[in-house]
Amino acid sequence: MAEKLNFTVDLEAGIFVARCIELEISTDGLTRDEAVENLKEALDCYFANPDARLERHLGE
Repeated sequence: MAEKLNFTVDLEAGIFVARCIELEISTDGLTRDEAVENLKEALDCYFANPDARLERHLGE
């Protein structure tokens, strides 16, 4: 089942910053679209290897 994630895009000092609300993941871009695409890529990477995230979390 796919989970929906919410995000915001803000203009900060001339750069668009996209932030996932549920996770501590943010990216930026020169345009709003670029920031959103970068956020999608970052989320793909985040969810690509859940075992590594679990190992890091358990090791804390």
